[in-house]
Amino acid sequence: MGLQGSPSEEVWPIEGVIELVFPDEETARVVYESVLYEHKTVPYRRSRIDFLLDGRKIVIRFLAKDNSALRGTLNSYLRWIKVAMDSLEL
Repeated sequence: MGLQGSPSEEVWPIEGVIELVFPDEETARVVYESVLYEHKTVPYRRSRIDFLLDGRKIVIRFLAKDNSALRGTLNSYLRWIKVAMDSLEL
């Protein structure tokens, strides 16, 4: 998946990458696919997210206009990932 939305000419002063490493590729794939729908459908105006699966890693690259946008966006993704991981333990 590419960056959700398009950065175009706007200013995005905050950028970074989070890599989450899972025990195996299957776990990473299941978690990734569980979150993918949210990634594709939730509109963000003050942040852009690149959500990728790379073997046993999920990579979250982000651009944000301010700290509040960054915090809100990352909290959403990390919460969705946690819910997916918790459901695997059932």
